[in-house]
Amino acid sequence: MVAGADHGDKFKRDMGYSAAEFFRILPSAVAGYEHTVDDGRVVIRHPDEDRELVLRISELPERRIGMMRIPRIEVEFAFHNFPPQERQGFLIAFDRSYQRGGG
Repeated sequence: MVAGADHGDKFKRDMGYSAAEFFRILPSAVAGYEHTVDDGRVVIRHPDEDRELVLRISELPERRIGMMRIPRIEVEFAFHNFPPQERQGFLIAFDRSYQRGGG
């Protein structure tokens, strides 16, 4: 695939979540899109268009900072037929859903 100007069509992210936490938040992160989950693979479809995003979730070793343990997953994003502007809008909403509060 040819990479676009923003994140391109395919990329990976290291996220500080367990798989269970990720899947619990997923419905709000993909609101407005149809999605199916099958054994660490998520297919997200635009309801009116021939656009699809496939996520592959893999567990990674936890991150240790002193006594603190942070679970980790790798999420691979593969966009198909998403125009760059819509892909960017989707990612902004997705990222907002997975932001952790801080103080």
